[in-house]
Amino acid sequence: LYEVIHLMLKFFTRIRILLWILALAGVGFLVSTQVSAKLAQAAANLRSLETQTVTVYPVETENVTTSDWNTWRSYYGQAKSAHTQNITTFEREIVKTVTVDVGSPVKAGQTVITLQAAARGAQVQSGKTAYDEAKLNYERLRQLNKKGGISQSEVDAAYSRLKSAEASLRSSQSTLQRTSLKASINGIVAARKVEPGEVAESGAVLLSIVDPKEMEAELMVSKKDITKITTKTPVEIYVDGVKHIGRVKRISPEAQTGSGLYPVVVGLPENSGILPGTYVEGRFMVSSQKNVVVIPSNVVLYRGNTQSVYIAENDTAKIRTITTGEGREGRVVVTSGLKPGENLIISGNRVLYDGANIINQRDLAGTTNNNNSNEG
Repeated sequence: LYEVIHLMLKFFTRIRILLWILALAGVGFLVSTQVSAKLAQAAANLRSLETQTVTVYPVETENVTTSDWNTWRSYYGQAKSAHTQNITTFEREIVKTVTVDVGSPVKAGQTVITLQAAARGAQVQSGKTAYDEAKLNYERLRQLNKKGGISQSEVDAAYSRLKSAEASLRSSQSTLQRTSLKASINGIVAARKVEPGEVAESGAVLLSIVDPKEMEAELMVSKKDITKITTKTPVEIYVDGVKHIGRVKRISPEAQTGSGLYPVVVGLPENSGILPGTYVEGRFMVSSQKNVVVIPSNVVLYRGNTQSVYIAENDTAKIRTITTGEGREGRVVVTSGLKPGENLIISGNRVLYDGANIINQRDLAGTTNNNNSNEG
């Protein structure tokens, strides 16, 4: 009996040890599982953190191309008629009649002003009498000379007096004709500065006549551009926002005193409707460049004296130093630093840095559309 009890105690002792071993193994398994789970979670958190720190910037790009670049320069002046006539009088005289007014149409050869002619008419009559007498005297003496009654010198003196009287008569007739002042061109009266009864001073402008069918504009051009303008230079004339195509007619080689600007006369299209005295803007094409790189001016970044842009290489932004030339209307010429075919970043470039990860917004929009289609 004693041995049986001893064997049973020994058996239960082994069972208890085995249970402890199993318990310890279970605890170890649970601890190992929890540690593995914690490590896996930490690794996942680390990968998530790494993913969050990589920023991808959405951008838009434009393929760099070449185009022609024309440089236009604006200058200003006034329109005027290409054909004008200022009517004046040769001598001081009283105005008898004025047959036209401002705005009146006139034709070449039409009498527009008459001056008092009484005194001049008397001069013509006196000259005519003197001429007739000289002519009769010359003929009488010439006949006497043929008969030997007088010498040839007396005949020659009579002939001289005849020619002098003839010249005096023609002069007085010419003066009489100047009392009828005529228009020499077809046009419109632009200014009237005299009335009947007033004294017309010698050389003073009494009427101005302009031909509105052929107009021109005198533009004042600076020294830096005057050598670039020829009669073949394209020129555009703007009046109240309306464009007219002009042509260079004359270029002055001498600058005006005071302003230092050079007058350039530009012909306007016939019947353009531009009135004399109208202020106009003239744009001359002073230079033309072929096949140059032109980009939007707002993509250029200025850092000190350096100009730069970003270009897209695969999915990376690369900074590029450039040199620019002339610019206008939101575009600028690139003289160095860019080549045709490169992808210029034109939107989203303000937040980039060299080597930044980028994605084209067109690609991003395509991905979003594909996702929406898959969800549908």
